[in-house]
Amino acid sequence: MHALRFPFAAGSGLLVTLAVFTLLWTFVSRPIDVGPAIKTHEINFTKQRFDTPVATKRKEKIKRELPPIVPSDPGIHGQSTGLTPVSYEPVKVIVEPGRGGGGLPIGQDRDVLPIVRVPPDYPAREAEKGVEGWVKVQFSITAIGTVRDAMVVDADPKGAFDDAALKAIARWRYNPKIEGGVPVERVGLQTIIRFQLQ
Repeated sequence: MHALRFPFAAGSGLLVTLAVFTLLWTFVSRPIDVGPAIKTHEINFTKQRFDTPVATKRKEKIKRELPPIVPSDPGIHGQSTGLTPVSYEPVKVIVEPGRGGGGLPIGQDRDVLPIVRVPPDYPAREAEKGVEGWVKVQFSITAIGTVRDAMVVDADPKGAFDDAALKAIARWRYNPKIEGGVPVERVGLQTIIRFQLQ
């Protein structure tokens, strides 16, 4: 009985397989009417790139007009006395001549003479608080009349006006000291710059 089951199963499987293939062949071999062609639209999924406008985020610098520079009159005889006020709104800055650096002696030799004294900018924080003070600065004048080695010797209040005073003195210009008809460096000049609110 077992010997007949295997050939019978194989034969019946073969018949079923042939029947399925024949049925599929009849479906495939028939002509199919698909109708008229449908127009299609092309769809593009690629990402399009557009140039973004470039905008600068930096704020424009405010141009401040500096007051006109008026050279002080050094005088001809002896050393100048008193204070040399340099004022502008809303603050007043007074530059006091220190030791060395005044007068024009008669003859060939002479000491340094100030040509340009740029007033310092009053620090905004101190101006808002109503703080006044002074800075004593020591510096040297080169043979070409520029300021060198400026440093704060004393100040009141300490550190409040130091930077403003040093930046201003760096822009000062002098007629250099003359010895034997030759310009030489002048060392150890001192001056006091006062910061006062009007």
